[in-house]
Amino acid sequence: MAKYKYIIYAFSCVFIWSFIPAISRIGQKEMDHFQYLFWSNVLSVLAVFVVALMMGRSWKKLLFIPFPVMFKVLILGALDCFFYLLLYYGYSIENGVAVLVIQYSWPLMIIGLSFFLFKEKLTIRQMIGLAMGFMAVVITFTKGNITEIAVEHPQALLLVFSGAFCFALMSVLSKQFAIDPYISTFWVFMCSTLVSALFMFAFSRINLPVGDSLIPTLLNGIILNGISYIIWFKAMSSPDSHKIASILFLSPVLSMMWIILFFGDAFVPAYVIGLGLVIISGLLCISARKKTAKQSQLMDELIED
Repeated sequence: MAKYKYIIYAFSCVFIWSFIPAISRIGQKEMDHFQYLFWSNVLSVLAVFVVALMMGRSWKKLLFIPFPVMFKVLILGALDCFFYLLLYYGYSIENGVAVLVIQYSWPLMIIGLSFFLFKEKLTIRQMIGLAMGFMAVVITFTKGNITEIAVEHPQALLLVFSGAFCFALMSVLSKQFAIDPYISTFWVFMCSTLVSALFMFAFSRINLPVGDSLIPTLLNGIILNGISYIIWFKAMSSPDSHKIASILFLSPVLSMMWIILFFGDAFVPAYVIGLGLVIISGLLCISARKKTAKQSQLMDELIED
């Protein structure tokens, strides 16, 4: 039964996250992406704080952390802010399916960053996965015509690609920071809130989420970002976390359905091909990383014996 509990957690996250493109587009009807991200972050901080207290975490441990830990989560929070800021901007002006393809290139970037930063060896599967991911990005930018860029706002997709890089870097660095998941999530959102506030004051203005933007902002801040992170941590605590992580790639498929169904975005075959390639490449990279981890563990056990 415990195995099914982790699967339920994972499917819950996949279903929740599949609504991010649709909800973010609705939420930005009366707010720009700077304002939308700031208020979403504020709500995420409050939601995670309340849930952490309900799960037995002390408010003192949540609020008072050592300076070295503060510095680490500040980096993670800034990267998280950049990811969502650029992602929301992309969904506000570009075809949602095209943004989805670029957004889910982050697993491939994790492989590349792990190779360059921590000298992890690349397997054949990872190389194939990286090649397929690159093909997916090219197909998306050109709509299948590789001789020219065919999307309406290529700069938006480039920014989303930069945001995906920030998320990949945050994922790689978070593995090096051994912090309690509730504390780290709370402070990541707290630091992301501070960074998003700076961007809002510099490039926009304060605008309360009212009218049509209120419900989407509440949903995004409390559930789609805040509580969903905690559910994902629980899913990742499974002994078979690599299998659970592969369920994540159902999210863009569902997102594509909602985008086309709710907003009537153009059904471009090249985008669907690109989405399929990026999902397959991500699955290849995840399975390859798990195999490499098992081999390293066996080597360590042999050395100890």
